[in-house]
Order: sequence, then C-alpha cells, then structure tokens
Amino acid sequence: MKTNPVQLSPQNSIQYNRKSELKSKLKRQRAVLLLLIPGVVWYLIFKYAPMAGAIAAFTDYGTRADISFIGLENFKQLFGSPGFWGAFRNTLLISLYNLLFYFPLPIILALLMNEIVITRIKRVVQFVVYIPHFFSWVVIGAIFSMVLSPSNGFVNQIISAFGLEPQYFMVDPKWFRSVLVSSYIWRDVGYGTIIYIATISSIDEQLYDAATVDGSGYWGKLLYVTLPSLKSTIATVLLLTVARILLIFEQVLVMYVPPVYSVSEVLTTYSFTEGLLNGNIGYATAVSLFTAVISAVLVIGCNKASKKFLDESIL
Repeated sequence: MKTNPVQLSPQNSIQYNRKSELKSKLKRQRAVLLLLIPGVVWYLIFKYAPMAGAIAAFTDYGTRADISFIGLENFKQLFGSPGFWGAFRNTLLISLYNLLFYFPLPIILALLMNEIVITRIKRVVQFVVYIPHFFSWVVIGAIFSMVLSPSNGFVNQIISAFGLEPQYFMVDPKWFRSVLVSSYIWRDVGYGTIIYIATISSIDEQLYDAATVDGSGYWGKLLYVTLPSLKSTIATVLLLTVARILLIFEQVLVMYVPPVYSVSEVLTTYSFTEGLLNGNIGYATAVSLFTAVISAVLVIGCNKASKKFLDESIL
C-alpha cells in the first residue's frame, strides 16, 4: 500500500523552515555560543541572583534579631528622612554636571584627534588621554589630593604666583563638586574618545568624496556626513551614561571627607553608610531599590528622547 507524504499548510511550512534555519544557525555558531557561557553565568550569579536580596527592603533586617516583614515602612522612613533627600539632591546635581560637562567632550576630542595627520603623534595623544581610564579611583583620588594640596599642590602654586590665597579644594564645599566633575572627566574622557574615533574611522570615504563634489567644505562634511554617522554611537553612549548616572560610588567614597558631606553624600554612599556602617540593612536595601527604579526610569526616558530627537532607539 502506497502512502502519501504529509502535506504541510503554508503557515506550518514557514514555521518549519524557520525552525530549520534557526537550528542551522545555532549549529554553525555553537563555538561562539560556548564562549558566551562564562559571561552569561557571571551575569546570572553577580547581577541577577542578588536581586533576590531586594526582599530585605520590606523587612526590618539589621535592626532586630528576629527578621519580620514590615511592608513599606522602610520607604516611609526613607521619604521622610532629610539625609535621604540631601543625598538624592547631591546625586542628581553631580550626575547632571557630569553629563553636561563630560558628554560633549569625547565627541569634540575625537573630531580634533581625527584631524591629526601624523600617525605617531596621533597614537601618542590617544595613549595620553586614554591611560587614566585604567587608574582606580583610589589612585585618582591620591593624584588630585596631591595636585590640589594647599601647601605644595601644583594648582595652588600657580594661584600663589598670582598673589592669591591658596584654596582648600578637597575640603571646601564650594569647590568639591567641581573636583568630582573634573576628576570624572579626566579619567573617562579618553575612553569615550576611543569609541567615537573607531566610529569615525569606519565612515565610508565615498561619502566625503560625494560631499566634496557637491561643494561642501570642512564644516559641511562635519555637519552632513560625520555627525549623522555618529548618531547611533551617540545614542548608545548616552544611554549607557544615563544607566549609571545615579550609581556613582567609588569616586565619592575615596575623595569625600566630613567637611564636604553636605554637598557630596550621594545615594550609593548613603546606602553604604546606613547598611554596612549603621547595620540597618533593610533601610539601606530600600534606598538601593529606589535608586535602581529611578535609574530604570531614566534609561527608558533617555531611550524615548533618543528615538524622538536622534531617530535612534537602543532598547
């Protein structure tokens, strides 16, 4: 008896072809997928597993021997605490200053470095601006403490040379936020510059040739070729910057001292103090959870703004 082969409907045929194509791709890329396993495991252990600890934000863990569920009491205490609102204000201000003064600099520096014709000089400049990124914040803090020292610091020696009084930059609330922003720029501007230089170097030269034929000069090429080609990179870097904008911790922790707590205490250091130093783990977890939620809102808002103004959506 002769049997007829099973006839698939057009929809089932499409699904079958997609599954076959997916299996074929997975088989071809199995080596790459195996290389991804350590990174995925690391994220699961150190990024996702700790999320289970967020339940402590709804308990009195750290204040009593017997842990009990207290609902939103930690958040009520948080929103009624002047220390929290001071840390929240400082976090927003320092992060905003970092974003305003830092973000355009890598783009400008990348455009300037792209104009350097001599390869050796270009590499030296790239090395000089990029090497601070490898310094820890402890090293950065020590460098700025020495440079800004009121007795023998380089900056105060210049100030004294003009007959002015030395400034106590590291302990003066009037100057300390400027010190934080300056140290952040000095450390990370080279990293951002390298990203933009890599993007600029990948722009098709034929676009510049076409712009030359159309009569565009340097500024015309910059406005109509280079900057539009950087839009996706700008959107990505902006999103990554906003994602960590409220998470500044090490920089402040190693540089601030009691006289400047009022202008430098941020949410992460506030959580650190309340949790590890004062032992109020539940309250500190509530602060961290609030920070994470606000960061997520900022990222989503940044993505929508990027989609509206740059026509680039990252998420």
